[in-house]
Order: sequence, then C-alpha cells, then structure tokens
Amino acid sequence: MTVSRQSASPLSADLPALDDGGRLPVRFSCDGDGVSPAVTLSSVPEPTASVMVTATVTSNIANQSLLWTLWNVPPETERIPEDLPREPTVGSLDGARQGRVRLGEVGYRAPCPPPGETYDYDFQIYALDRRLDIDGGTTNEDAVEATEGRVLASTRTTVSYARAGDVTPLEGPG
Repeated sequence: MTVSRQSASPLSADLPALDDGGRLPVRFSCDGDGVSPAVTLSSVPEPTASVMVTATVTSNIANQSLLWTLWNVPPETERIPEDLPREPTVGSLDGARQGRVRLGEVGYRAPCPPPGETYDYDFQIYALDRRLDIDGGTTNEDAVEATEGRVLASTRTTVSYARAGDVTPLEGPG
C-alpha cells in the first residue's frame, strides 16, 4: 500500500508488546495463545476519520500474505486491546471491522512459519481520511485495496518469529 498524502501532524501509534526489529512474543504466535497484540494510539493527524491495522508476512516474498486487517477504528480510540474476538464486527471498538484470510476465518491469524524457519512480519497502523464502506469478513486483500488513496499517514513495526523443528501448531503456516 502506498501513502497517498502526508499530513502536517504525525501518526503516533505503538504496539507495546512488540519491539521493532525484535522477536514476536510467543503468545501472539501459533505456538502460544495466538492472540492479537494491543495497539496504542497517542495522536492521529487531521482529518483522520478512521484507523486501520494490518499484519503481513514479509519474509516469503513469493507467498506474502496478510494475516490481519482491522479497520474503521475510531480516531479517538486510545487503545485497541489485546486478544480481539475473531468476529467481523468488533462492538467494543464502536463497530470496527476485521477481515479474513482467503478461505479462512475472520480476525487475527497468528504467525506460524514452517518449523525451523524464521519469517518477518510487518504490523502497520494507518490513519485514513474516511471510514471504509466495506463489510466485516471481507478478505484482507480487499480491505487493503479499499484504502487506495485514503492513507494520511502510517507507521510500521517489524518483528521476526522462528519455530522449533518439533512443534505442533495451533493452525497452518502463516
């Protein structure tokens, strides 16, 4: 996704449990509880109408895929809690919506690289100039496509995750 225009005021957001360039904590992976990480929003640029969060596998370029999309988060939200329910509409976030992986379930899909391999994951937070008029449960790719030309600012945190060679995941590779 490309940033369509830059606002004079920055987007200040963070994933408190993740350190940029660090390792993904196990609880957010298929080897742990597989829960979505919390996001804190300190400031958003004007005229932000909604916030979007995505998680993408970036290591395996041939198989780059979106693991999570959350959109239409109100800009006045200060914290997106950890472990969001895997539902198309998140009532606790004023009706924010989540996408689904292709032929998969709605909500956060825990990173799960093949045993013995290390993958990188980008968690991105976007300030959008409008709410997206798409239904929860839309594919993650379609949700991201709907942001074209709508991004005011963004920030990214990149983490890596490696699995031991003898583990049984909660779900398939991702």
